[in-house]
Amino acid sequence: MGAYSPTRLRLLLSREVLAELRSHNPIEELEARLPASYSSWSPFNQAEYLELKLLLPGYILSAQGDRMAMAHSVEGRYPFLDHRVVEFASKLPAHLKMKVLIEKYLLKRATRNMIPSKILNRTKQPYRAPDGKSFFVSDAPVYVRELLSESAIGDTGIFDRQAVAALVNKFGSDRASSTKDNMALTGVLSTQLLLHQFSNQERRPYEPCTQLISSLKSTTLS
Repeated sequence: MGAYSPTRLRLLLSREVLAELRSHNPIEELEARLPASYSSWSPFNQAEYLELKLLLPGYILSAQGDRMAMAHSVEGRYPFLDHRVVEFASKLPAHLKMKVLIEKYLLKRATRNMIPSKILNRTKQPYRAPDGKSFFVSDAPVYVRELLSESAIGDTGIFDRQAVAALVNKFGSDRASSTKDNMALTGVLSTQLLLHQFSNQERRPYEPCTQLISSLKSTTLS
């Protein structure tokens, strides 16, 4: 769920799932899979490695790249992922990649005569698909209310009914405005859709998806 904090995320999970996760320490699991020399790297290179191994393939390229593109029969090609560009960038010192808070420092220097300064120097513009509020409009798909209902939440067993109901009511009364609320809502709904599509084809009540939890626990950096 992106930047939704672990503490707040736990408030959405059911007691059964929290019990399953109680003995699991994701930090220890992550540390066990890191390269032996990781601790000797600079903080910048450590963060860069984690983003390349975790955020880039599983989220940015998959959820926001290939899935979106291929759903519309478009094959994405990403020039900055050309292996020669990646190999070159990996050898650059940190101060050429990010100077204080100026990201992509070398790239911006190299293209300063090609790109208008108002674009080159503007603050970062995040790209977003419509999020939580788009599911609470008059023509919202029927599945939204169905999968976020207390009965559906109880059937899947992943989330706490009361916590999700409170979140849904917050959107329904137009009180949800934070990025965290949007991330929480889309995270819950996405999980419900996933389970509905692949675990509940005949729309029957089913037990909490322990296989999903096991799969999440065994996720590696490879």
